[in-house]
Amino acid sequence: MKILYAITVLLFFISIPLRGQDIHYSQFFNSPLNYNPALTGIFNGDQRISANYKHQWYSVPVPYLTFTGAYDQKFFNPRSDHFFSAGALMNYDKAGDSRMTLWQLGLSGSYTYALNPRNLITLGAQASVAHRSFNFGDHLQWDNQFDGIMFDPMRPSGETFDDGRQGFAYGSFGGGIHYRWQESARTHFNVGGGIYHLNTPEHVFYEDDAIDWPMRYTAHFNTSIQLNELMDIQFHGVAKFQGPAHQIVPAVLLSFYVNRQRGQEVRLDVGSMARINQDEADAIVPMIGLDVRNWYVGFSYDINVSEFRMATDRFGGPEISFQYIITHVKPLGAFKSCPVF
Repeated sequence: MKILYAITVLLFFISIPLRGQDIHYSQFFNSPLNYNPALTGIFNGDQRISANYKHQWYSVPVPYLTFTGAYDQKFFNPRSDHFFSAGALMNYDKAGDSRMTLWQLGLSGSYTYALNPRNLITLGAQASVAHRSFNFGDHLQWDNQFDGIMFDPMRPSGETFDDGRQGFAYGSFGGGIHYRWQESARTHFNVGGGIYHLNTPEHVFYEDDAIDWPMRYTAHFNTSIQLNELMDIQFHGVAKFQGPAHQIVPAVLLSFYVNRQRGQEVRLDVGSMARINQDEADAIVPMIGLDVRNWYVGFSYDINVSEFRMATDRFGGPEISFQYIITHVKPLGAFKSCPVF
């Protein structure tokens, strides 16, 4: 089985040259609803609360900021091994001199079919509404404001937007599929894929220059292998493509079980990710995570290795993830405590 895992990992990175443009996290595996709706409800527990925060490029004039908050839970049917799940997602992103801003609210749902206790197949869907806008204020500079000798901020920009349009709203739909094999809580394998912007919504600031927002495709996998009583190894990978852009992020983590006492579990994750954009290395991302009784906090830092490192002094920025998983004690089935005569 371990050989099968290794072969799967190698094939994944050799055979999928994919692409991405929407918001992204280095700790993508800690923001599952952003890359596959079929991951709604796929975790060991009943309810999950999660959040992600990323702040990039402190050394450039305008740092980039991204935040996500999400919630999902399972709905069990006591008469069946199959179950439904539902979740909600909120994304916020701000970038660049124009203060280009995205607000997104989404609802997702999934249905999980248990082939047997170890094999699960899930289908998921997501619907969202989003708003993109920018600030036309003093931060932007235009070619018409150059008088031939120097830049003059008092000169008119010559830019006009239809009806003063500096923002627009759109709806988006996505779907996905996921397969999970689980031998135990510490040894499992997951693989799946998702498609976002199925309706290719219009992306428009000028009415005459409307373009269709391209669909985003993702393929992902993760596996955890128990090495011994005190240590596991995790492999993660995601590949995304959207229009002309593509991105691949592999990750390897070692998990150390500091305390294995039931109800008092403490796990330490140490590892690294690598981000590859347009077939070139973009960043190396060391990470550390701590899980204490279903409370998880992960911290990583992007180290820029792209050509943009000349502007950033190799410093990318920090990323923090948070998860809290709630597990309810299932009630016992009805039974008679003593025979009836």
